[in-house]
Amino acid sequence: MPEETETSFYGKTYSIGCPGCNRIEPQPDGLAIVYEDEYFRAHQDYALPIPGMMVIETKRHIKRITEFKRGEKEGIANVLMKIRQAMRSVGLEEAVLIQQEKSSHFHVWWLPIHPWMREATNGRLRNIQDIFDYAKKNLKNKEDIKAVEKTTRKIKKSLV
Repeated sequence: MPEETETSFYGKTYSIGCPGCNRIEPQPDGLAIVYEDEYFRAHQDYALPIPGMMVIETKRHIKRITEFKRGEKEGIANVLMKIRQAMRSVGLEEAVLIQQEKSSHFHVWWLPIHPWMREATNGRLRNIQDIFDYAKKNLKNKEDIKAVEKTTRKIKKSLV
């Protein structure tokens, strides 16, 4: 059975197998790691070209928050706040925090709310899948990817 590969919105291989464990480096600017500590790392979501959509993932291969060890428990609030503060510092005022246990690797997303999202969902922002589908279909052009790269660089710089 061949190993599963994940492809980024750049159309390039992002990982082989688990994207949290087997990320291929180096990645383009838009997918640079913006924050890393002993337990977590944060970066732009690789599948969705939504500027500032940050993924915070554990370095350890676990599925649920209930599997956190002491340092992870103590660190998650800190990293969530750091990333959200960085997002606000670059003008991303509204965001939604998302976590689900469907993946084999624990992660959460900070999804910034952009004006186009209200239009794409007829003002019903609670339907996150509509936003994801719209981004995959409509935001893979050079201009939108440049916006992702610019936002990622700004977030990373604000965390230094």
